[in-house]
Amino acid sequence: MSFIENIFIFQEKIWDFVLYFSYFLYFLFVIGFANNAPEYLIPLNYYVQIYVSLFLIIRFNPFSNIKFTELDKKIAFTGGVFIISTTILNKSMLDYVSELKSLIHNKI
Repeated sequence: MSFIENIFIFQEKIWDFVLYFSYFLYFLFVIGFANNAPEYLIPLNYYVQIYVSLFLIIRFNPFSNIKFTELDKKIAFTGGVFIISTTILNKSMLDYVSELKSLIHNKI
């Protein structure tokens, strides 16, 4: 196995871990088990979006002649799904948290 193939395998494992970890945090937040999940999700989503952006820019720049790999497909598709879903979920989550804070503040 070449060095490049090892990097792709490592990158795929890291991608899977970060993706599943963020979905796990969203799940914990939705069921009410982790009230401080937004503190972790917002920075995590930011870095995932940066990673996907850099991956796409580096991998698919007009100066390279590349072969589209399974990793490319996986990151392009799941990255797109991740970005759209987290954008929608973050907005809903932040609205929910601010409403909850105002309810608590009004009761105190």
